Amino acid sequence: PRCPAGSGGGGGGRSLSPPPPPAEDEREKEGVKERSGEASCEEPLEHPPGDGCREPPPPPDINQLPPSILLKIFSNLSLNERCLSASLVCKYWRDLCLDFQFWKQLDLSSRQQVTDELLEKIASRSQNITEINISDCRNVSDTGVCILACKCPGLLRYTAYRCKQLSDASIMAVASQCPLLQKVHVGNQDRLTDEGLKQLGSKCKELKDIHFGQCYKISDEGMIIIAKGCLKLQRIYMQENKLWKSNCMQNLSEAYWLNEEPGENLQAF
Repeated sequence: PRCPAGSGGGGGGRSLSPPPPPAEDEREKEGVKERSGEASCEEPLEHPPGDGCREPPPPPDINQLPPSILLKIFSNLSLNERCLSASLVCKYWRDLCLDFQFWKQLDLSSRQQVTDELLEKIASRSQNITEINISDCRNVSDTGVCILACKCPGLLRYTAYRCKQLSDASIMAVASQCPLLQKVHVGNQDRLTDEGLKQLGSKCKELKDIHFGQCYKISDEGMIIIAKGCLKLQRIYMQENKLWKSNCMQNLSEAYWLNEEPGENLQAF
């Protein structure tokens, strides 16, 4: 005969009943644990946009500016800063630094690395040069100036102080190849003579400003030819020119065909 449930028979004969089902709130807790465990195995959720956790934008890049703006910035740099600093940053900047607008007015004075070969390269790169200064450039010869003049017919202002190695050949090339020339400053050139001035007087009708101080081989003859041919002449600098005669200014004024009193519109120093 079976012992009734719950009766106190021997330990071996007791019938064990299944454990009671867990309470409802306990089942809910277990479900939460399971769901949290599943969620931990999944990929982290992406942060929705606008929550302040997006990656920072890339840093600003100056090369994103339009080329016209960069050219404007570079225009505030000196020739040395453009050639020796900015142009070495990257190829893009190098190309910008070689833009023709930067090579219209060149001050190469006192740079002994300037040679005939460099002048030729510069003139070939930019034939729009309107002004150049090669004062104290001792490694430039007549050949380099002749090449420059041939490649830059729009040259307006030519300065070459103390270039004692240059002769009439350079000034004759500039005069014949650059008819729009307005300013010639070539003081302290011992080899310059009246022959060079004759070319200026016959070829450069726009000439306004000349400086031939300490050019000891220039005489009245050359200056009168300039005065006759260059009717727009406004300024002459001729200090320490030993071949000038005392009445040279009067002769110049008369040759200049002034309607006013001689020398009124002509400044001489």
